[in-house]
Amino acid sequence: MRKAHIKKVFDVWGAVMQNIEPADSKLVLEIVDSIASLFATGNFYYYVLNFATYNIDYVSEGTQTVLGIPPNQFTLEKIFTLFHPEDLADLHRKERASVNFKMRKIDVKEITKYKTVYIFRFMTADGAYKTILHQSKAINVSKNGKVQQVIGVHTDVTHLDLPIDHKVSFIGDRLPNYHYNEANDSFDLIEENKIPFTKRELGILKAIVKGNSTYSIASQLNISTNTIHTHKKNILKKSGCKNTSEVIAKCLREGII
Repeated sequence: MRKAHIKKVFDVWGAVMQNIEPADSKLVLEIVDSIASLFATGNFYYYVLNFATYNIDYVSEGTQTVLGIPPNQFTLEKIFTLFHPEDLADLHRKERASVNFKMRKIDVKEITKYKTVYIFRFMTADGAYKTILHQSKAINVSKNGKVQQVIGVHTDVTHLDLPIDHKVSFIGDRLPNYHYNEANDSFDLIEENKIPFTKRELGILKAIVKGNSTYSIASQLNISTNTIHTHKKNILKKSGCKNTSEVIAKCLREGII
């Protein structure tokens, strides 16, 4: 069954990525590292996938920390073995949405200005599953306008207890953001953030994502834990969310944090 699901992913990629006319590959590690750092919200690793060769051109050291897997073992074949069965079964749908968005929804000049965001579970070396925030962005486009190289950043967000709901969003760099609407097979515009979070509230949200406790956040900001709890209540009220996990998921998917 896993082989069938993996084939569906390759079929999605191949339908659009075939006949790539390769441009010069880009792997300036300083640039790649700076891009990855912008995406990161906690413990993370990143890799560069080349669609012209289906090889991984580079893997950061973080795979050892997050997954217990050495970077030299983090191959494309290995990646497919790590997915939770339910998430692997759904992966082709997410990747189809991503490919269609980049190849059909937006202009070729905008391909490198969007990142794809979704959540899944990966198995670690000890057999446990971690919840991973997947963010990917094209860093190189072929001569004939196809995605050639992608940087993928995987952040461990297990501590946030986020729902695995298979939603996909596309966050633009000073461009409109979109959700994929599976029911209509369309890309729905995410309204520009209208939640009036204060600078302090955004700082608290970012600290929560990084895994900081209430006590730790209070210490960093030099305020009381009671004040932190008050800020959290205000955050939930403003967002209309029921709990912290829900508001964090919303903020990550909509590019708020």
